Amino acid sequence: MAMRLKDIVAEAKANIKEVSTSEAKDLFKCGGYKPLDVREPAEYLDGTIPMSVHVPRGMLEPMCDKCYEGHMGELADLDQGWVVFCLSGGRGALAVDTMLKMGYTNVVNLAGGFNAWKQCNGDITVPPVDNGLIRLDHPWNPGFQEGNVC
Repeated sequence: MAMRLKDIVAEAKANIKEVSTSEAKDLFKCGGYKPLDVREPAEYLDGTIPMSVHVPRGMLEPMCDKCYEGHMGELADLDQGWVVFCLSGGRGALAVDTMLKMGYTNVVNLAGGFNAWKQCNGDITVPPVDNGLIRLDHPWNPGFQEGNVC
């Protein structure tokens, strides 16, 4: 029988670790983890977790593969800690599962995704836009500030 999306996500979630928003905030503050936003560009432009690196889910494998000419240097360290998130947790789970298969050692999924982050009053920033284009040359850092912890 063919698998459905919910089955694929459930299979990925069985292989990964998920963290709550409060755990994610602790990882950002004290654990050296960085946020990795795997949502689509339009979602990213509506706001993201401060200091997020943005890699749409569909571009994750080439951006993580050091042998691929167009890989993202920020993703070169397989031991760097990442809290991966999408809108509600499904794409994030698939991304974390993929990253683990590619050799990353410290990647976790934000349970509930960006929706959970917003519900817990997590800090949100809006990425800079120049002439209608997203600035992808660096993650945006307006100065990380702690918000409420759920």
